[in-house]
Amino acid sequence: MTKNKNLIAAIASLALVVIFSFLAYLVITDFGYVTVQDVRFYGPNGEMISAHLYVPADATAQNPAPGVLVIHGYNNQKDYMTNTALELARRRYVVLSIDMTGHGFSEGASGSFSYGAVAGLTYLRSLAYVDKNNIGLVGMSMGGWAIQAAALQIPDGYKSMFYMDSYVLPPTLAPNLKNVAIQMAFADEFTPYWLQVPTGNDIPKSPVLKTIFGVSEDIIPGKVYGDIEKGTARILYSPHIDHAASTDDPESIGNVIEWMGMTLKGGKSIPRNDLIFPFKQLFTSLAFIASMAFIFFFGSYLLETNTFRDLVGELPEYKGFKGAGYWIAALITTILGPLVFLPSFIEWGMSPILLNIFFPQAPTNRYMTWMDTVALITVILLLVFYYLSLRKSGFTLEHTGIKKPAMHIAKSLAFAALTLLPLYLTVTYCYGLFRTPITLAGLPEPIVLRPMSAVRFNYMFTYYLPFLFYYLTLGVLFTGFLRFREGRASLYMEMLINSIIISLGSIAFLLYYYVPLYTGMPQTLTWAYVFGGVPLAMIYYIVVPILSIIAVCVLTYFYRKTGSVWPGVFLITTLIVWYNVAFAAFHIPMPP
Repeated sequence: MTKNKNLIAAIASLALVVIFSFLAYLVITDFGYVTVQDVRFYGPNGEMISAHLYVPADATAQNPAPGVLVIHGYNNQKDYMTNTALELARRRYVVLSIDMTGHGFSEGASGSFSYGAVAGLTYLRSLAYVDKNNIGLVGMSMGGWAIQAAALQIPDGYKSMFYMDSYVLPPTLAPNLKNVAIQMAFADEFTPYWLQVPTGNDIPKSPVLKTIFGVSEDIIPGKVYGDIEKGTARILYSPHIDHAASTDDPESIGNVIEWMGMTLKGGKSIPRNDLIFPFKQLFTSLAFIASMAFIFFFGSYLLETNTFRDLVGELPEYKGFKGAGYWIAALITTILGPLVFLPSFIEWGMSPILLNIFFPQAPTNRYMTWMDTVALITVILLLVFYYLSLRKSGFTLEHTGIKKPAMHIAKSLAFAALTLLPLYLTVTYCYGLFRTPITLAGLPEPIVLRPMSAVRFNYMFTYYLPFLFYYLTLGVLFTGFLRFREGRASLYMEMLINSIIISLGSIAFLLYYYVPLYTGMPQTLTWAYVFGGVPLAMIYYIVVPILSIIAVCVLTYFYRKTGSVWPGVFLITTLIVWYNVAFAAFHIPMPP
């Protein structure tokens, strides 16, 4: 009976993924007013650029609509700009949202071929239903420099620009650009480095912005400087958010709507605060939650089938840390990740030795290096504790659930692959049909599950073993050494306590950095500004607590189900490698 219930719950979970994805699709199409097309075109160097094209129903060759090219930031994809694109499209703008080169499904490496922006603007201008005299450019973070490249190469091809948490680089190029809006969030992590002022309170005083605006006095946010008709207009926005949050923030997207409405003609006059994208966020988040539930339900079902029933065994006797030793080990576990994060992520992960044809994704390399540094230190510490005390109590590898026959390990890998296969196919189906990935929104940096190109899928195999080392270490730690109440707690209590242990230090680390930013104080963490420095590292760290909680829940749940560490380890390794490889930027040129 339990077997049938798990299968029914798994099917229901997948059905909810499809239903919520469809509801998100209704939102991004403005319930039928906008058509969202998957398009691909080629740049002057033959590079293929992937994009989503949003076309309002009343944009025709006889009555062309204004156009907007929108470009995401570094290590994102076109899907991160969906909220901005749909709100512009429902206001009768034809919107082209591209994957920058080296990102998403586009060819090349990160930053190559003018980021793909020139090809994007050329393609947008080629559409018969686009008013070529009313084209705007929107770029988030690195996307700001992408639209700048397009503006400089096609100076007569656009009318206005919006730098979303970005800026003119170098500022002296500003006189060559038309109608520039600069948005720099109050709590933007890059403010000290890009604008040369210490806090969000000082943004109007920035010498960099004064050069861009061509003024000597402090800049007044929201005030239009210059003349829109002459193309000399400048405006500053500074919403009370951080850098990564700008693509999901109502005020930020409202600023884009306002500036495009002020500088382009032909759009619908819908108030800037009339926004529907939060419903899309709600539906994709519900789809994400349903997808995680599917893993537990379908995995439980498979363990009750004849094929995988022999993976289930007795729980090993607990011989790990007890009493004060447990709490000391828990404390070390929660602080170790944050403690080694900055050096391993900022510099070690960008080592030229790592960045090569086998490991071409710099962001994935950085996570990999940090996680394996944590794993290596954890293994060393566990060996020390073993020889100091645990060996005397009779602790062996059998007590961790790791010492299993080769056939058991191989079958555990097959179990993980089969558990995730229906979910991957569903995500692929929903993305192809509904143009939206499965996204946990509400975080400044959302967590996104999306399908992979064939090339990206191949790199799952090169990245698999390094990530496996981390999750195997984590699994052994929590199943063999850190079981709450010596393994006598209920399953869900153990999952809760393990979630707290794995995430508490990370949450404190993020609060230590972000609370001062949001309160207008100087940054608490400093590091040489190489490879994005602390700002980029901390943006990437935002997802760590959530992903860590998902990981320990999977590890704990399937250990309790099987008495083995391997099914859970393979499951979470496959899921996280999929998550990283599917969206991380290529720094070595790759085909799609």
